[in-house]
Amino acid sequence: MAKDKAEYYVAGYRFGTLEDAKQAQLEQKKAAYFEDRLSKNNEQNMLAVYDKILDEKIFVTPVGWDFLKKLQEELRLLGIEEERIRPIPMYVTFFHGEEGKADTPVRDRIKPAKRRNTEKNKLRLSIMINGLLFILVLAMFYITLNGSNPNILNYKKAILNEYASWEQELTERENAVREKEKELEIE
Repeated sequence: MAKDKAEYYVAGYRFGTLEDAKQAQLEQKKAAYFEDRLSKNNEQNMLAVYDKILDEKIFVTPVGWDFLKKLQEELRLLGIEEERIRPIPMYVTFFHGEEGKADTPVRDRIKPAKRRNTEKNKLRLSIMINGLLFILVLAMFYITLNGSNPNILNYKKAILNEYASWEQELTERENAVREKEKELEIE
């Protein structure tokens, strides 16, 4: 699926994003404002405005740099010494490779992180979890076998013990009743 890339043109430059194009349009308006307000006769005022524009970093796109270049030329024509005219600073990087070498493609510059020995770590984690689960199962069997409540493992034994206790209790009561009958001489 091909993406439609919009192209944004401002003052003979094509920008890749809308934000850059808007910034360039804004700088074009600022340059026009400075053109109208700037006195071309007073070289000291022009130099002061030029230095202030550089200090404030007002222009960051090629549209603004064109205006600064034009302003530099006008200052030279007015007789300002070359040493007093500051160079236009570029706040962007144009070359991203190492010094002296050709620019390398992004694919070669970005290297994946070293892979850790994930298989060994997964095995270790699996063994620890299985050990913990085995201990929990043993604890459940211990509690089940030694508990007093009847469950699926000891229900037969629990029911037999309960019936045995009832039988013993009935036998004891029967014996008590027979003794009372003998005392009272009832047959």
